[in-house]
Amino acid sequence: MKHSWKNSGRADASRRGTILIMTSAGLIAMVGMMLLVMQSGLMMDLRRRAQNATDAAALAAAQALVRQQSSQQATADANDFINNYHGLSGAAVAVSMPPVTGPYAGRMGYCETRVQLESSGGLFSMFSGQSGSPVRARAVAGYRSVSSSEMVIALDRRATPGLNCVGNGELRIDGGCITNSQGWGVDESGVAVAGTVNGYAGNIGSNGSFTGRSFRICGGVNSPAGFRPWVPGGDNPLHCRSNLVPDPLLFLPTPTVSNGVIHVDRGRVSISSTGYTGTLSPGIYSNIAISGGTVTFQPGIYVIRGGELKITGGNVTGRGVMFYITMNDYQPGTGLPDSQDLETLPVTSNAKRGGISVTSSPTLTGYNNPDSPFHGMLFYLRRRNDSAVTVAGNAVAGQVVGTVYSKWSQLTLTGQGVFNTQFVVGNVKWSGNGNMTLTATGYDLAKASLVYLVE
Repeated sequence: MKHSWKNSGRADASRRGTILIMTSAGLIAMVGMMLLVMQSGLMMDLRRRAQNATDAAALAAAQALVRQQSSQQATADANDFINNYHGLSGAAVAVSMPPVTGPYAGRMGYCETRVQLESSGGLFSMFSGQSGSPVRARAVAGYRSVSSSEMVIALDRRATPGLNCVGNGELRIDGGCITNSQGWGVDESGVAVAGTVNGYAGNIGSNGSFTGRSFRICGGVNSPAGFRPWVPGGDNPLHCRSNLVPDPLLFLPTPTVSNGVIHVDRGRVSISSTGYTGTLSPGIYSNIAISGGTVTFQPGIYVIRGGELKITGGNVTGRGVMFYITMNDYQPGTGLPDSQDLETLPVTSNAKRGGISVTSSPTLTGYNNPDSPFHGMLFYLRRRNDSAVTVAGNAVAGQVVGTVYSKWSQLTLTGQGVFNTQFVVGNVKWSGNGNMTLTATGYDLAKASLVYLVE
């Protein structure tokens, strides 16, 4: 019995040793598995953070372009979002404008951001001796021209007011109004807006009002109550501190012989006799002034070089027409120097240039050629021409139709009735005592630009 007991003890001791070894091996495997799961989770979190940061950086860079800032500032904004706002200070950042890879490669207005992080390897690599693989992320954002119902786009950020009411009437905008002015004031809630230029961005200086579906103003206003919703009792249409909006027509080409200009000099036209009846043809004029008679503009492009378009009376009709108001140095064959203007500020010299004054009630509809870049354009001032544009008088729906583009000009609106007219101008002054309505043109020419993440 004693000998048998000793053998049993050895067997028990052997089993206890085996269990210890198996338990230790199992614990090591479990710890390894836990470390692997933790490492995978950490890597997934790092990849998520890197992608979020890259998305935000691409959007920030695109927003800088929308604000018409330099590519250097856009790159700095992208780096700021990654290194500071998202805490990825060790990341290698590359920003390309335009993108160099993907479906948006080479397309202006888009920003590609690439980020690479060298992961530390985490807990698992401490035991495995292997370094972590790099984490990479990529995003592309840009501003797209999107279909919009913006009836007024006031581009000049320096102008105060950018949107000014000095009359006692109501300007009704069946759509949106964008104002880039960065003047001071208060926002829709009455909270002060500091502004970066002196004066109100939006001003109600009389008993008049602006009524519309949306008023997006970069700065502040003096009287939020003067901006009324299109539908009485509807949501507040005023939104201050909005982002700057780029010129939606910045790359609209200059009219030339190749895109519709007829290179025939037709001189100076001045018609005042009430008994006059005649027809004008497309071509190049030095001035057009009509104050009487019956005048018909044949369809086409009318270039006025060095002078103005002035329609103050008479029975005037022009269907399918565009008036391009430029300066004496305009070359119809090449479009120079107009085609080089882009964002250049208005001329400060005494260069001869004129504006537009339509103060009667003509029937005018925009250029009608769906294959032309000017389809739907009615009045187009050379970008560096900041001469005043005045539209006044009475109109019914369908009588005055098209887009008015005058990048740095002050637009003065006076009168009443319905104008199917979109205005892309420097700033706007409403001085009417009646009620004027701006509604859809039926064309889709000038579109607002908004920032999107596209990749």
